[in-house]
Amino acid sequence: MAKYVNAVDLSDPSLTITEAHADMADVDVDAALRERGIDPAALTLPIALLTQIAGNFAKRHAAIEGAIGDDSPLIAKAREFNGNAVRLLGGINRAALGLAVPAGAGYGNVVLGRS
Repeated sequence: MAKYVNAVDLSDPSLTITEAHADMADVDVDAALRERGIDPAALTLPIALLTQIAGNFAKRHAAIEGAIGDDSPLIAKAREFNGNAVRLLGGINRAALGLAVPAGAGYGNVVLGRS
């Protein structure tokens, strides 16, 4: 069973979304979290932002699977779902997910030059 979104919670009249698509979306979300230095196991679910991101990734996977040919309208839908997920991923940080921000995280000074 998927962590972030269930297939029964997703609906799109032009797609057939299965639990396999939701599982693939979990992998995408976990990878995005790890890229940002966030451990997915440290999260207390459900988190609405992650549910929205996983929903877009699941629909993207379903659209790609259902597409027939490169000029299929479902390919355009897949690109739209991917764009939505990427846009939502821009809002992910530790604070947005309810995690503590590590102390000392921020900008520092580095002196460059010759002495």
